[in-house]
Amino acid sequence: PTRRPPGSRQRGPLNSISDTPRMTIGAALCIPSAPLRTIAYTNCIAGRTTRAAATSRSNVRTCRSYPRLTERPRQRTPAVRGANERATAALANQPSLEQRIENGLSKEFGEGAMTRVMDSLRATSAGRELDATWPGLGRQLASSYIEGLSATPWHDPHQEGYEWAVKLEDKWEVVRDELAANLADNPKVQPEAKSTEWSSAVRGDALAYGPEWRTLVLQDRGRWDEAHTKLFPKTTKLLKDFNVPSSEIFFASQTAHTGIKPHTDNTNFVLTGHLGLMIPEGECWIKVGDEKRYWEEGKSMIMDTSFIHSTANETDTSRYVLIFRFWHPELSQDEINALLYIFECLDLPDGVTESAWMKEAAKNLKRRVKKSARKASGGGGGFGGR
Repeated sequence: PTRRPPGSRQRGPLNSISDTPRMTIGAALCIPSAPLRTIAYTNCIAGRTTRAAATSRSNVRTCRSYPRLTERPRQRTPAVRGANERATAALANQPSLEQRIENGLSKEFGEGAMTRVMDSLRATSAGRELDATWPGLGRQLASSYIEGLSATPWHDPHQEGYEWAVKLEDKWEVVRDELAANLADNPKVQPEAKSTEWSSAVRGDALAYGPEWRTLVLQDRGRWDEAHTKLFPKTTKLLKDFNVPSSEIFFASQTAHTGIKPHTDNTNFVLTGHLGLMIPEGECWIKVGDEKRYWEEGKSMIMDTSFIHSTANETDTSRYVLIFRFWHPELSQDEINALLYIFECLDLPDGVTESAWMKEAAKNLKRRVKKSARKASGGGGGFGGR
């Protein structure tokens, strides 16, 4: 099949997708329940959306090494005013966010070494989209994408490279039982009681997901949620022991007679996996591309959610799955590290010079990669690896 030129739009039967807002990094960094919080970096790089303050424990980060240049000085002496004016002038001459990231990638990984990642960054900045219709597979739509990755809505969780998924299937009852115990005995983990531990899709995402789709996050951007992992110690241990190569892990609840409208997660370089935990009998399904499949207890699914997808629970009881997101297996480790570098850049404050900004991003990347390598050697998965 032939890929459509980036930026082209299909006028097809899926009109509902035009009514569903796309995922943006601005929304991603401040909505704990949003899918792919750190992956679709479109609007942040293009300057159409500014980063909002993070609202979850796992997203709150403070960089104390930078001066708050926008604060009013306590003593407005000529020397202080002059220093502030010079600092403001220096910042005004700094490169754009996109150029800073490109300069940093070149410095960290070498000129031309990260061709696909650079092309992705430039396409995003220019507002180009991957919009392709694959005969017999469905429509793929992504505003953040890497060219050349295999485009298929469904992946076989039992093929080589997904051994961790098979191990999870073998121990699925441990995860199910721990979730069931919390749902029965812990008021904090009862979504029907409007628990504060579960997050619903909010803002733009709510139009597609609806208020009844809720998540309880165990891991976000490779960082484990300390409070939630204490609620699920057995599940957390399994995920670490099996070295699940995850960027995000969370429980997802979909109540009776609800569904998620057709939408895209807007990124083709991260895949999504589901492990069925509590699946009611009847019409309880997910459709990715042109194919609909039914969740089964103890069975894994792996899919590319840059394909248009939707779900429905048409039964009388709630459905629970464990969801994990991880890098596309066709990315090289260097490309993964380059993407991690971009996300580190997006987390940094704006009011600093390029040199200080690049230095901090490089330091954070090295810390993350080192930590991930240490976990991979001893189990534990993580955002830095596959």
